Amino acid sequence: MEAKIVKGKSGKALMLSFLLTCSLVFLTIVEAQSSGVTVGYWSLEEIRSDGYTIVTSDSTGVNHATLGVDPLPMLVDGKFGKAMQFDGNNFLYIPISFIVGFPPSPQPIYMPISPALDIQNEIKIEAWINVQDFKNANYNNIVVKCTHPDSYWQNASRVIGLAIRAGLPEDDVQVVEGALSGFVLTDERGFNEVVTTEYVVPLNQWIHVAFTRTSTGMHLYVNGYEQDVRAIHGVQNPTGKIVNGTEYYFGHDALVTLDDVRISDLAPQVAEASFDIGPNVMIAVIVVSVVFAVSWLLRRVIQMLMIRPKM
Repeated sequence: MEAKIVKGKSGKALMLSFLLTCSLVFLTIVEAQSSGVTVGYWSLEEIRSDGYTIVTSDSTGVNHATLGVDPLPMLVDGKFGKAMQFDGNNFLYIPISFIVGFPPSPQPIYMPISPALDIQNEIKIEAWINVQDFKNANYNNIVVKCTHPDSYWQNASRVIGLAIRAGLPEDDVQVVEGALSGFVLTDERGFNEVVTTEYVVPLNQWIHVAFTRTSTGMHLYVNGYEQDVRAIHGVQNPTGKIVNGTEYYFGHDALVTLDDVRISDLAPQVAEASFDIGPNVMIAVIVVSVVFAVSWLLRRVIQMLMIRPKM
């Protein structure tokens, strides 16, 4: 007598179904976790002529920054290689959109230049900074996005940015000199700003600073550690989309050296081939997958116990 295990195709089908289902679940989870896209990265290692302007390159190849106001910002030794030093008057300028003055219109007409810089939901701004002194200005700007209704930059409004507060007196607002500041202008809550409650930016020392606006609100970080903050304008977690802007400035009104400036879009990026499923469907898929797995294992056990004689 020779024993033979009875085999069937249904077990393989169940196994394939299980593996396929698990693969879809895994891919969906990976897609949902995928987030964060660098829309601009300025290492500030070099300056070069670009037609009639002097620029420093954006590593993405899209948003090169123009050096503004004589004497221009100059290259110095930085945290990593070279960096760019600002004297409190000069700056870097990056256009987002231009105002078109003709034909006349009751509302400004904008021509987009770098729409990727108009992040509307979740954003991160970060840089290495070395502050030489605090300028006598409310905002010593590290990175600031502005918008204005006409061609005069003096009429610009702050949209989003990372800055250092000089501690100047303001109506109903007390801010310590050297406090780190992050702010955002939304279409629902207007202007909102948070400042560090205890941390003060040191002078003549390299530190890494970052500002994020996410679903949990506005946050400030120094050397990778989140700092305690308080809202001095608006609220810490304002609702609404970030208002579009017309330009970015780096180093404006600041006595600072900047290195490795980066702007990132933190909103989830979903691949075109992926699909979205709700939490209830996800649970159902997992339950079905487990049932398939258990059924297949039980079938294998039964098959191993079923032995028939060979004639």
